[in-house]
Amino acid sequence: MELGEIVESLIKIRDEYNFSLKQDAAVCAACNILAELPNMAEDRDIRAALDYICHNPR
Repeated sequence: MELGEIVESLIKIRDEYNFSLKQDAAVCAACNILAELPNMAEDRDIRAALDYICHNPR
């Protein structure tokens, strides 16, 4: 699944459910983070990049 598809799915879920403000903000934040990643990247490449970011904080 490409990242664009994941973002579209999250937006659809957000539109269909009545989330609390905190939940809605979390979904929006996730979409914004995903939108910053390359759309055509392979899952394994993204996981490697996220693993690096998580283990090498600024």
